[in-house]
Amino acid sequence: MLLPSVFVFLRHCLALVALLLMPTILLAAYAEYELRVVDAETQLPCSAKIRILNSREKAQRIDGALMIDGTAYFTGSLKMKLRPGPYNFRLDAGPEYPFMEGSFILNSGDTDSRTIELKRFIDMKKEGWYPGNVALSGGTKDLETIMLADDLVLGTQITWNNQINPWAGRPITKLRDEFGTFRSLWEMGGEDARAGGKLWFSRMNEPLPVQRLQPEYPAATFFEADLKKAHVTAASPLEPDLPLWISHDLLDSIAILGPEIEGYTFSDKHPLAKEAGKIRKGDVTGKARLALDIYYKLLETGLRIPPVAANGTNEDAESSRLDRVYAQVEGTYSPDAWWDAIDAGNLFVTNGPLLRASVEGYPPGHVFPINIGEKHEFQIALSLATRQRIAYLEVIKNGKKEIEVSLDEYKDRRGILPPLEFSDSGWFLVRVVTEESGYYQYATTAPFFVEANGQPRISKSASEFFRDWVFRRAMNIDLPDGDQRNEIIDLQREARDFWQKRAKMANVP
Repeated sequence: MLLPSVFVFLRHCLALVALLLMPTILLAAYAEYELRVVDAETQLPCSAKIRILNSREKAQRIDGALMIDGTAYFTGSLKMKLRPGPYNFRLDAGPEYPFMEGSFILNSGDTDSRTIELKRFIDMKKEGWYPGNVALSGGTKDLETIMLADDLVLGTQITWNNQINPWAGRPITKLRDEFGTFRSLWEMGGEDARAGGKLWFSRMNEPLPVQRLQPEYPAATFFEADLKKAHVTAASPLEPDLPLWISHDLLDSIAILGPEIEGYTFSDKHPLAKEAGKIRKGDVTGKARLALDIYYKLLETGLRIPPVAANGTNEDAESSRLDRVYAQVEGTYSPDAWWDAIDAGNLFVTNGPLLRASVEGYPPGHVFPINIGEKHEFQIALSLATRQRIAYLEVIKNGKKEIEVSLDEYKDRRGILPPLEFSDSGWFLVRVVTEESGYYQYATTAPFFVEANGQPRISKSASEFFRDWVFRRAMNIDLPDGDQRNEIIDLQREARDFWQKRAKMANVP
C-alpha cells in the first residue's frame, strides 16, 4: 500500500530537480559575447552598426540594441547572448572607415569578448567637409544612435506631418538636440506630402498647420509667408508640383538622391508618366537616373537650386544606406555655417563614394565670369576616397557627358582630368558611379557655373519641358468646379507663364 505514495513522492522530487536544473540547462544553451569598437588613432569608443548572420544566413536580433532590419546600432560596446555556433558579421562605422567583415564561433556557455580597432582612411571633417541628412524619421534617442553610427554631424528630424503634430498644446522650449561632439538634430522638421508631392521643412521654429488638409487644396505655396528663414526641400525632382514650387521661389534645395526616389510610384496621371514608362522593367537604377535627368534639365533653365540627399526612414532595409550631403564649411563649424554652405551649393551628395572637387581653388557652387566668345579652360582638381569599386567617373557639361574615365585611367592620370573648355555660359559637375548592382550608387558634386557677360545659360527646350509639365499637371487637378479649383488653376497658370517667359529669355535651343 505504500508503493504508490512513494512513487508519487519520487515523481515530484524528480520534477523539482528538473525544474531546478532548467535555468542551468537553458543558460548553457547560450554564449555571451561582448564586442568593443575603438578608433585606432584616438583609442576612443566608436559608434557603429553590425549585422550578424548565423549559419543559415539569418540576421540575429541583439537584445538591448537599437535594431533596424536586422542591423544593431550601438556606441562603444555591444553585449550579445547568442546560441552556440558559427557566425558571420559585417561592421560599419560610416563611409570614412573601411567595412569590417569576419566570423566567429561560439560554444555553449562561452563568455568571450573582442576589441576591434577601426582606422579611418579619410577624415572629411579635417578637410572642412561635414555630412548631414535633411530628413530623418524616428525617436530622438534612436536618431542620436543612428547619426553617431552613420557618422552624421547634422540632421533634421521629421516630427510633424499631414497626420500628426506632437507639438500641439506644448510649449516649444527647445528646437535642437545637441549631443556627441558638435552634433545636432533639429527637432522641428516637418513634411507636407499631398497630391502635389512631398516637401521637407528644416530650420522651422514652429510646425505648419498641414494636418487634415485636402490632397489638392491649398497648394503648398499657401505657406510661403510662414517659412521665413526655414529651408524647404523637394523630396525628389519627380514631385508633380515641382515646376509650380520653383516658379513661386518656394524651394531652397532638391533631394536628388535617396531610397525614396527608387521607390517612387508614378500614376497614369503623373506629369512624368510618359518618361517613367520608358524605364525598362527590372531596371533598379531607372528612377534614380530619371531624377538626375530632371535635375539637369532644371539647371539648363538657368536656375540654381542646390542638390541634397536624404534617407527619411529608420524602419526598413533602406535605412542601412548612407545617403547624405557633405557641405564644405570654411572656418569654424556650426549648424548655421553648414546651412549657409548648402544654400551656396558648396557641397556634394553621395550614398557611397567620397568625392571632393574644386576648380581654381573654388568649391562647387562657384560662378566663373568669362567674356563671351573667349575660350576658357577649367582644370578640375579632384579627390576621391571610396570603399566601393568605381565603375566610371564622368564630367557632365550642360546636361551631357563631356568626359568619362575609368578608375584605372584616373589613377594613371594621377587624379588630373582633361581640361574643360567654355566659350559661353554653362555649368558642369563631376559624378562617379560604383559597380553596385542593387541600386544606383554614386556621388556627385553640386554644379559649378560659368557666366559669359553676366548671363546664365538658359535653354529654350528645357524651359518648355517644365512649361508642358505644368499643362499636364493642371489638366489633372482633382477638385470640383468652384473657388478652390479656380485658385489652384490660377497658380498653375502663373507657373505656366513663368516657364513660358523663361523660354523667351533663352539664349540656347
